[in-house]
Amino acid sequence: MTNNEFQTALAPRVKKLADLRQEAISIARGIIGESLFKEDLYFCSALDRCMSLIDGFIPMLEFRNLSCVGALLRVQMDNCMRTYAAFIAKGKQAVIDCIISGERIDKQVDVNGKQLRDGHLKHELSKIDPKFEQVYNRASGFIHLSSAAFYQTVVGLDDYKIEFQVGRELPEDKNPVLLEGADAFIHFVKLHFKMLYAVVESKQRADAAMEEKDRLDADK
Repeated sequence: MTNNEFQTALAPRVKKLADLRQEAISIARGIIGESLFKEDLYFCSALDRCMSLIDGFIPMLEFRNLSCVGALLRVQMDNCMRTYAAFIAKGKQAVIDCIISGERIDKQVDVNGKQLRDGHLKHELSKIDPKFEQVYNRASGFIHLSSAAFYQTVVGLDDYKIEFQVGRELPEDKNPVLLEGADAFIHFVKLHFKMLYAVVESKQRADAAMEEKDRLDADK
């Protein structure tokens, strides 16, 4: 795939990312609703982080920076894990307090008593999204120096020679990998939004219950 072909294939994906960023604003309004709780601040901060990642992801795709594309994909998946932790935690408020205060959540447990470590969270998320664990493990190679970085650097490898590229433009044969990264990022933004829409629906029910209570109190 040539670079021109890549830019043509990339355009609709960039448009989708821009649309998702706009959708995030609507989700934020729904989370806040008519009242504000501590958990709303938590979910809004996760959503804000997602929007910031979209803002950084688009130019990295356009610049064909595979290392950053892989790393930002991994961070968005981490965002999904931290959000999901609040759904399955035995003590939801304790997890939220941990993250807001900058503490680790791996001492907290889920409803089955399992510690909320990254390995457990990615395994649990794979139950609702079978792709999650495999993609997470692959994307982690861009966070930790591993084979992902090695095979980006090695251009040619045979019995007689190894050709390296350091600081040069990404070869065109990596363009399909960039598009895969874009598709995966979009997929996991949508997964994140799916969780946050559940928060919106819960908030709408809570606001409706409060309005009904206020109405009944006013009628007394």
